[in-house]
Amino acid sequence: MVKKDLIDIYGYFSHNLRTCTSTIVATLEALKTGIISIDDEEMNSVYESAYIIDILDVSLNILIDHILQKKIYDSEYEVNIKTIVEKFLEEQKSLITLQEVTVNIEAVDCRISKSGYILKYLLQLIIFEVIKISSNNLEIEISQKSLNISIEEARDAFPNIFKIIKDIFSKHGITFEYTKNNLIVEF
Repeated sequence: MVKKDLIDIYGYFSHNLRTCTSTIVATLEALKTGIISIDDEEMNSVYESAYIIDILDVSLNILIDHILQKKIYDSEYEVNIKTIVEKFLEEQKSLITLQEVTVNIEAVDCRISKSGYILKYLLQLIIFEVIKISSNNLEIEISQKSLNISIEEARDAFPNIFKIIKDIFSKHGITFEYTKNNLIVEF
């Protein structure tokens, strides 16, 4: 099972890191050759890609440590799930526009003290994937105890790494369930 998980992790992260890196390189080349200027909207893609690379980097470390049965670094600081989700959505406006997804969010402050580090990064990774596979409307509901995401229509299945994320969450007292059109994370 470890070998299959490592292959899934490698495939997922290499693809997404390559995509983000290509976006940054292409945008910087366009800037260097004068096709775009520093003030152009296209420069947002550099920032958004760098933001995703940071999430991918930390998430990769969390997943590899889990697979290798190493202690996962996890700071027990308080996180606000509503703030994490709203910040991610704000930082990824171009991705949302590109995917032609409408995001509706209904949220209350949801402060979690357990596994804050893991939650902060893996939740953003989950939302990143949900946006990529959604083809139209996406509903996000945050309550005091859970995050519920409903997808009206999915273009594709969730990546295999969701199984690993589910196991990581389980070991930290967090429930993660998902179907083709619905995801629930209970804290």
